Amino acid sequence: MSVEKKVESIIQKDCPKPIYSQVIDYLKDNISSGLWKESERIPSEIELTETLQVSRGSIKKAISHLVKEGLLEQIQGKGTYVKAHDISFPLTEGLISFSETLKEQHIEFTTEIVSAEQLIANESIAKYLNIKPGDTYFRLERIRKVKDEPIMYIENNINCSIAPGIAGADYVNESFFSIIKKYSGHEVKYSNTSFLAKAADQHHAKYLEMETGSPVLQQVQTVFLDNDSIIEYAKVWLRSNRFTLGTVFQRRQDNHKLPA
Repeated sequence: MSVEKKVESIIQKDCPKPIYSQVIDYLKDNISSGLWKESERIPSEIELTETLQVSRGSIKKAISHLVKEGLLEQIQGKGTYVKAHDISFPLTEGLISFSETLKEQHIEFTTEIVSAEQLIANESIAKYLNIKPGDTYFRLERIRKVKDEPIMYIENNINCSIAPGIAGADYVNESFFSIIKKYSGHEVKYSNTSFLAKAADQHHAKYLEMETGSPVLQQVQTVFLDNDSIIEYAKVWLRSNRFTLGTVFQRRQDNHKLPA
């Protein structure tokens, strides 16, 4: 990244306001003005030191303050970035796919296929898909990226016996639920879904470009069709620094009074 011209006039060393606080103002101004955009790497500490003609300690203190404030984030081995807005996943919207959620929030994303193969079901996966051990099922693994940053790793295990030909669908450009409807002839009706706090294992950390053991949010979901048959058992690993889950709670109305 190119370094902006020196701005000695902004950093007043004879001013009562601490140097690091003036640096904070400078960094905030560049973010709020759009000079440094979301998910963009800001100049390095050395570059900022040369640009502002202040000590590296002042730069570190200012950056640390804005990391705590949530305006910046530091990625080990890569640098400091303007923190992107969290992607919200509304639990009150009913059964909605992640691609539908991103589109509704006008967030552009790309999808990359990691693997796609037909496998023989063991006892565990057979139970989840309500098929017999030894039956064939289709496993699809994908990564979704926003501005080239991987934000989720998706593993779909699909009961292909009730959706013939589904392995040949376009999983990069078509939505998953529309593909299910096309190949099964049924609408997706409901799901059993849970969210778990996990530590990223080596495999998923690699594809999510994070350290092994970093916190991730895992969605585990069994999807049912309108005839109550199971079409999919899925696991999704979400970068916990990019997603928030939201719902609306209403006050329970009953005749039971809680103790004061």
